[in-house]
Amino acid sequence: MTKLRKQGAQVVLGTYGSTISSQAALAAKRSGMLLWETGAVGQQPADSGGGQSFFRMAPQGANLGRTAMAFIRDQLAPQLGVNRPLRYAVTYVDDEYGRPWASAPSMRRSATGQELVGTFAYTNQGLDPQELVRRVAEHQPDVLFVSAYLDDGVAIRRATIDQHVPLLASIGTSSSYCMPEFGLRLGQGAVGLFASDKPDGQILRPDALTPEGATLLRWARARYRSRFRRPMSAAALAGFRQRVALVHHVLPAARSTTPTDVADAARAIKLAPGTLANGAGLDLAGPRDRDPGENRAALSIVWQWQDPLKHKQAVVWPPAFATQPLKVIPIQQ
Repeated sequence: MTKLRKQGAQVVLGTYGSTISSQAALAAKRSGMLLWETGAVGQQPADSGGGQSFFRMAPQGANLGRTAMAFIRDQLAPQLGVNRPLRYAVTYVDDEYGRPWASAPSMRRSATGQELVGTFAYTNQGLDPQELVRRVAEHQPDVLFVSAYLDDGVAIRRATIDQHVPLLASIGTSSSYCMPEFGLRLGQGAVGLFASDKPDGQILRPDALTPEGATLLRWARARYRSRFRRPMSAAALAGFRQRVALVHHVLPAARSTTPTDVADAARAIKLAPGTLANGAGLDLAGPRDRDPGENRAALSIVWQWQDPLKHKQAVVWPPAFATQPLKVIPIQQ
């Protein structure tokens, strides 16, 4: 960030990494730049310049957690046939990425009619997945929420299978449960699991978008496949739509490219949901609003691993973006 500032940069697009986004935001604030965060969902410090020198287009981790919680409570629980409050536990990597997700169910537990039986933090350096899962199993949860990266998410899931933990459901986060490698490593062990995340470029339905959003999505898919010879990932789609929001909508409306003028334009522009190619809109919170700098029109969806042979995912929530209906699939124990 310091090098970019010395080279004359005033607006920086990045970082797509939750553990570095907060540091980049602080650096932008100190040096008089603006950080347009494209994909990181992690926790930001209170003095990160939200709504002034920091804007995040992707849904923040706490929102992904709330989406996961609401989905289990309102959509899945009624189909499980359990005539009592569900018991749930939360495991999370203790860093900027994992903590916001873990806090969301805790804050909402009194309003959900479900019972939080424990939260279990760990660090990647000190993770013993078998011991962690033993502690979780002692509390007899029905549902396990997991905020993890790929390697630890796979290890924790394998440990729940090894120990035959009788879970009714499990839902995880964007850096583990939704990734294709997660299914490739776990095979049948991934089937039936859910993920709360951003939409994938190849699966997202154009008919759920506005005409502008649908046109952009089709164009981006074709260009991406032509250039890279593979389908457009969630990360690629997020990067594309964040840049469109900035370059196509915000910068033309700004008086200049100074961070102050760009920030003013960013806060003023409102785009309806579905206008951007990943189904989101644009409604950025100001410095005095709740969650300053966050995009209140960001879209989060719920995936489910449904295909027991190909280990592929389907979007099951919200209905406007669903590619397959929600199924109650018993998960491997």
